[in-house]
Amino acid sequence: MTEDHSNSDHETIIPVSNPDSNRTYFLTDLMIIQTETGLKTMSISRWLTEDPVSFDKFRRAKNVRVNTDVFAILISKLRAFHPQYFAEALGLKTRIKFTGYDYPVQALVPYSNKPVEFYKWWYANQDLINMTLKEKILLFQNVFNAKPAVLKKEHKRIINKK
Repeated sequence: MTEDHSNSDHETIIPVSNPDSNRTYFLTDLMIIQTETGLKTMSISRWLTEDPVSFDKFRRAKNVRVNTDVFAILISKLRAFHPQYFAEALGLKTRIKFTGYDYPVQALVPYSNKPVEFYKWWYANQDLINMTLKEKILLFQNVFNAKPAVLKKEHKRIINKK
């Protein structure tokens, strides 16, 4: 059973093992998060300033809902100060400029709808997007099924198509 401890400032300590996924959290709420250096308790505002990566990992792992202000600040901090983590966390949700679209789209769109064209783009821009091994294998299989000659030898080996 989860126990909430409230103080006079309406801050709540959220146990690290069991945050309430039905609740939306705000900048003043306190979170206890396990970091590389141990358990730490800080307001969400402070987490966003001092360790937004640990906060985001915790948020994703525990399905913690935050209000739009918290989310906007989090994304801003990650994009500005932790671009590598940000790109890895976004994966196929990363917005890319892709031929045939007037504006940047999530990579998932051409990945799903135009796998051969996306594969060619991705091969030239691998540093711009992070895909899981499962996503890569699915892409390689879709490209092989559509146009086997396009798929590079190294990727054919991954899906056992020599």
